[in-house]
Amino acid sequence: MKKLLGIVVLSLLLSVNVFANHFSYKVPEVKVKEFDRWMGKLKRKDGKWFFKSPKKFKKLDIDKSEIPTDIQKILDNSSITSLLYYEKDKVIYDYTRMQWGDFKTKTKITDKTLFNGRSKSKSISSLIFGLAQCEGLVDPNKTYGHYLPEIKNSFYAKIKIKDSMNMMARDNKIGEGNYMETVPFPDGVTSFIKRRPKTNEPLGDNKFYYSNLQPDLATAVVVKQLGGKSKFKKFVEKNLNERAQLKYKTLVFGHKGYPGFANWFWATRYDWLRIGIFVSDEIQKKESCLGNYLRDAITNSVETGRDWGPKYGKFFYTETPYGLKNKSIMMRGHGYKLLVIDYENNKILEIHSIAADYKPKNLIPLIMQ
Repeated sequence: MKKLLGIVVLSLLLSVNVFANHFSYKVPEVKVKEFDRWMGKLKRKDGKWFFKSPKKFKKLDIDKSEIPTDIQKILDNSSITSLLYYEKDKVIYDYTRMQWGDFKTKTKITDKTLFNGRSKSKSISSLIFGLAQCEGLVDPNKTYGHYLPEIKNSFYAKIKIKDSMNMMARDNKIGEGNYMETVPFPDGVTSFIKRRPKTNEPLGDNKFYYSNLQPDLATAVVVKQLGGKSKFKKFVEKNLNERAQLKYKTLVFGHKGYPGFANWFWATRYDWLRIGIFVSDEIQKKESCLGNYLRDAITNSVETGRDWGPKYGKFFYTETPYGLKNKSIMMRGHGYKLLVIDYENNKILEIHSIAADYKPKNLIPLIMQ
């Protein structure tokens, strides 16, 4: 009888498109099915762009402490599958979870498991663009039409890259349509845009408008300037994976010549943490070109109207994420997947969660303040 009731409840939840939104999953079986659904995407045989990592990786000092009761209580009542906290050059907290009630994930979480960052991937596209800018390959003051002739008749041909990376493409009136359902499969970003409103479409409101097309367009420019997929992969391996001293391969899904960095970058939990450390270190280096790029993102960020992330620049939330008082920036993805980087004190919090069923504004200060 209990099993039958569970099936009925699950069916009702699925009938309201539970997987499509930032949903607070209360049914354990639904939590597990959502996790397994996304991990199952790694079984695709096509469209995987792997980036090798160097033999010499950043070794992290592990000095785990017992998680305090008030923090543990939040974790116990959440869909958080992985949490890492780094402070004073050491990993202090290391938490994983694979079971809710009687239901256990099909994928075993280990230090080799690749985690999809969802919209955290947007910030990875920013790092790649910044690294290419430092090589003199791209100019954010140019338009997309300058670099991508295949979209010359598109609305986006006239948009400057620097505005796009602040989510100021002024495309709020045309919207992104079904972008999330078709890119990277069966479309790539440029083939999708060819069907979009044309260049004579009027600009929308001059304000922040969150759009999934922007990071894929920015990364497409880098791919084009480097000369295609093969050279792009080598560039990312040398300039991101090697410099951040990642331990394992990373992955992005791509199609029709371009990657999908809006939602489709994958890395292991500890390599996500290493990326956070890399960002923090670069911001603090006065002579670093990438550091200058990131500091400019912070200085010239725009208002979002979102209290949990009031400013945004170059695909990062750049000020007081979830009320954190220290100088911090954040990568944020669907389901409250977070990489919070306190570059003032070199504190990094990496969270992978299935769903938005915990309150970051309660958890983050408990750990990082």
